[in-house]
Amino acid sequence: MNPEVTFNTFLISAVVAYAMGAIPVAYIAGRLYGVNIFEVGSRQAGATNVFREVSHKAGFAVTIIDGTKGLLAILLVRQLGLDGAELLVPAIAAIAGHWNSPFTKFKGGDGALSMMGTGLGIAPLALLGPVVLAAAISIGLNSKLNHPSLWGGTAGFLLFIALSFMPSSNTEPTVVYGLTGLGIGVLLHSMYFHYRHREFFALEALEDEPDPTLTQDGLS
Repeated sequence: MNPEVTFNTFLISAVVAYAMGAIPVAYIAGRLYGVNIFEVGSRQAGATNVFREVSHKAGFAVTIIDGTKGLLAILLVRQLGLDGAELLVPAIAAIAGHWNSPFTKFKGGDGALSMMGTGLGIAPLALLGPVVLAAAISIGLNSKLNHPSLWGGTAGFLLFIALSFMPSSNTEPTVVYGLTGLGIGVLLHSMYFHYRHREFFALEALEDEPDPTLTQDGLS
């Protein structure tokens, strides 16, 4: 550990990262289109819900910005002297801010994109390929998969783990373990939200099903 890094350093980094993560990008995007993202679809302030309930253009923008704010949070706190596994502290804070934003009465989204952004800031070389894969799945299969950001994040995470165990990998084991813990935390948070609000997702699935009373021409 850098001898100049103290408890106050970690505290300041956590506050900065939390504030960055708490910026309610999905909520703002919805409001720009006259939509309260917490009242439609899955009721989550995430890129997937914006993509489906607001517009594809807005959903793509939220995808990029949510990932970028996680990356910027880590780049900012690096200026305080944090490095390697030390950056896991602000990473956790950034994801917590996305989950519980004080700007939206402590509501938020899954945090998968924020996790990818913070991970990219911590281990850029190791996570560049996995993040590209995750983003491609999240964006390219948004209309074909339920919870595409979660599937994309899982695929990217598995690729990261595979690459980390290659002999040529120079990623610190503590960073690999820490990012693994973050990934599991995001997954469990998403599962808990889906369980608590399963009626929203059931309704969303029904709305996505084609009406069997309509013909191919759209007439009954």
